[in-house]
Amino acid sequence: MKIGRATRALLGDCGGKQLSAGILLASAMVLGPVAPSMADNVSPTTPIIAPSKEASLVIPRHLSLLQAMEITIERHPQYKQAIHTAQANKEIIGEAFSNYLPHLSAGAGYNYETGNFVISPGIPASFLSFLIPNSNQGYDFYQASFNLTETVFTFGQRITQLRQAKYAYKSSVDQAQWTLYNLLYGVESAYDTLAQNLLLVDAAKKTVDDYKAQLQVAEAEFQIGMAAKFDVLNARVNLSNAKLNLITAENNVTTSRVALNNAMGIETNVSYSVDTDLTFVPFDADATKLIHMALENRPDLSSAVNQKLADLQNERYYESTFMPSIGMTGGYTYASMFFPLTYNWSVGATISVPIFSGFLTVHQERQAQKTTLAARDAEENVRVGIVSAIRQDIANLQTAMQRVRTTQDLLAQAKESLRLAAGQYQVGVGSAVALTQAEADLAAARAQVVQAVYGYKIARAALIKDVGLDPLSQARSRKSMNEERVK
Repeated sequence: MKIGRATRALLGDCGGKQLSAGILLASAMVLGPVAPSMADNVSPTTPIIAPSKEASLVIPRHLSLLQAMEITIERHPQYKQAIHTAQANKEIIGEAFSNYLPHLSAGAGYNYETGNFVISPGIPASFLSFLIPNSNQGYDFYQASFNLTETVFTFGQRITQLRQAKYAYKSSVDQAQWTLYNLLYGVESAYDTLAQNLLLVDAAKKTVDDYKAQLQVAEAEFQIGMAAKFDVLNARVNLSNAKLNLITAENNVTTSRVALNNAMGIETNVSYSVDTDLTFVPFDADATKLIHMALENRPDLSSAVNQKLADLQNERYYESTFMPSIGMTGGYTYASMFFPLTYNWSVGATISVPIFSGFLTVHQERQAQKTTLAARDAEENVRVGIVSAIRQDIANLQTAMQRVRTTQDLLAQAKESLRLAAGQYQVGVGSAVALTQAEADLAAARAQVVQAVYGYKIARAALIKDVGLDPLSQARSRKSMNEERVK
């Protein structure tokens, strides 16, 4: 599954690229023939994704990051909502284009009515003597009609409505892609948090085992008089604290698994495992390069630009409402008291000129102008936010890398410190306090290494999202690099 750049995104490019892998299908939906005046860089062919049919959810016993992302794309209701919103906006394009086509209507009716003559004002009095007296006699009356109307020229009203609909549709598709990127980032962050907590449980279990061994040594030495009662009590306290930390770590695993399920948009009681790996692929954090990429790739910026263009077309539409509109009409009717019916036809032209509407159009135009200005401000706000987010992400990533290096050194030092403290304690020249401190330092160092590595992974995921890169394709690329490294 490939999620392209912002101009392709979920809808693909005008060639109709697919977002496949059995999850979502991109299908080009052609609007149809358009007026020549539409040829102004607004493509009449705009594909859209249709959500796949929802099958029963199957969670593997071991869930990879790629599988978690694919489940999110297939199942998350927020993403489906964004897709359906885009599909609804696509229909507005068809609504706007319908104004270019003739409108045909037909009707038929039957009446049973009297035929008494109704005297109208202006009929000469001398004519009254010829009138037939009123009667309750009823007569059949049949009628059928066909009416055709066609708008010929509107001085820009139709084309601006069509362009506005197209830009609004593009904006909603970009917004759907940005929604997906945020969801995939949330999944990766929750996945890494779960993996981190699983490793912290392992570290807590190792600490418990270490303190159990310390307690056994202290009790054995106390029995032969080589250790004081304090050493035994101290070992028991350390073991109890380690067990308490293990309980907390296991609870963190439970809550982080719930958080991952929520990030994927699913409800399940399946207890699955995830990848726990303390290796990682570094990410090139060149600020200038990444900011340039973000300004090109970010779907939310593309959405803001298209929304601004849609609002600009709306402003031009209200400007054109000051102008007249020209149309043509045609009709064909059948009517009579008996069959065969008598036919008549008519053709005509209409012109509608707005003269005064209580300044409604004036205020509508001004409102549209202010809306366009607000859209421009929103676009600029997104640009500023992108630059700020990238710089913060880079700083966080660099700090995370420094923490990884420092904690790795700290872990090596803690292991050596424990080895020395244990050796001194065994030969009787070390204290139980020093040994306990060394074991606590090692336990803390193990946890800090895990937190530092996964802190880097989460910071990297945030940077990838803020640059506007596809989180799924980035995860696949890292997986391929890891597989090549193993080979």
